[in-house]
Amino acid sequence: MKTQLLLLTLVSITIAADGQDSIPNGSFEKWNSTTYENPLNYPFTSNETALYDASSSFNVIKTTDAFHGQSAVQVSTLTASFGTYMGYFLNTPAKNGNISLWTGGMPYSEKPTGIRGYYKYNVATADSAMIILVFRKGTNTIGTYQYRIGGIKNTYTLFNMALIPALTETPDSVVFGVVSSDYMKNENGVPGSVLKIDSVSFTGVTNQPLAMNGDFEFWQQNQSPYELDGWNESNNNSKGINRTTDAKTGQYALELTTYLGEENGTPRAQPGNATTGYYDNTCSCTKGGKPYSQQIDTLAFWYKYSPTSNDNAQISLDFRKNGLHIWWEQKALTAATNYQYVEIPFNVWQVPDSMIVQIQSSLWENKATSFVGSVLKIDNLKFKSQLRNTGIYSPRDDLNISISPNPSNAKFYIHSASLDVFSFDIYNVTGAKVYPTTTISNEINLTNSPNGIYLVRIYTGDKIYTKKILKME
Repeated sequence: MKTQLLLLTLVSITIAADGQDSIPNGSFEKWNSTTYENPLNYPFTSNETALYDASSSFNVIKTTDAFHGQSAVQVSTLTASFGTYMGYFLNTPAKNGNISLWTGGMPYSEKPTGIRGYYKYNVATADSAMIILVFRKGTNTIGTYQYRIGGIKNTYTLFNMALIPALTETPDSVVFGVVSSDYMKNENGVPGSVLKIDSVSFTGVTNQPLAMNGDFEFWQQNQSPYELDGWNESNNNSKGINRTTDAKTGQYALELTTYLGEENGTPRAQPGNATTGYYDNTCSCTKGGKPYSQQIDTLAFWYKYSPTSNDNAQISLDFRKNGLHIWWEQKALTAATNYQYVEIPFNVWQVPDSMIVQIQSSLWENKATSFVGSVLKIDNLKFKSQLRNTGIYSPRDDLNISISPNPSNAKFYIHSASLDVFSFDIYNVTGAKVYPTTTISNEINLTNSPNGIYLVRIYTGDKIYTKKILKME
């Protein structure tokens, strides 16, 4: 009877814990990706902003409201949680605010006298769109031009601007770009400014650049990097976070890589960082996390780590009560060529109501660029109190795990042909834990325990199995 009551108690604890998804997607099998389009030959667009901030939207899009053909480009100035951001597309990366220093562009060997096209715009005086041209020959810039087009234009309107001053040399390449707002007047632009542009071409020439795509009929489909479902990237930056097929179980694991970043303009190693919380700039504090109310528990996971220099990865648990920090657990992870199993037991001094998990590929204080390249892979992250997808299995329900000899006078051995046994706990018939283990082992040694019936709680994958054993002389 006591044995049955213990089993019922274990099952009820499992069901209650299962409702708290404190570690969402801890198997790291669920990843999200978005497809989007850029005008062909213009890979550098503000759509990248939407890839790294959940509150922003793609603001360079294909529209069927075209002057000619099937499509035109629409660029917009929008707002997000971080502020206003302008729409733009370019055929070279804008790495420097001084456009005369831009390089690259598309090949072109004629000397135009101007540029023309058709546009719609929706702002009368507060803003205007910008057209950017940079002509180059060899390593030199031979002409830079910026034009404003604006006003309220509800129907397609011709713009036709001369190159003033005129080009004195024939270029070998040209940079072309369009921006939805006047960045020379307002660094962020005016929210709501929308430009539609079509049929762009150079004047005074016999041929247009092959890569111009000035009718914007051709578009390149792109796919955003995969984002980990249920988690946030530190500082809304998914750089250094990837999915990997080098998993302990299942199809994927989480891979975090330390990359070259900067701090106050100085290069530094930046850890790949995944968290269930987020940093709030308004209060300069960490918020979020997931509901969690266990005082005593154990975090379990598998990891591999390839550090550079003498680096360490780290996993941290931030326990909260009414939004305030009450307890902290963290563990540094050292080099491991093969997947290693880790348990982090904890005993919080009071009952929390939420908890934030943070995983990073390097210690934050390891700023030297020599730490760049450290790679952490982690899989099957879970609390031992929490079961996802399954409940506790009785001996007759499961044939994957067995214990023998049973009965035994001292030692028992756990056998599994297809499952990894993480660890196990043993309870007597009163429900007291008499044999906790934090190491991977298949041996149960009850030499110093009295004769009787014991329940073995075996942790493997995302399941917990319960087996009954009998010790007798």
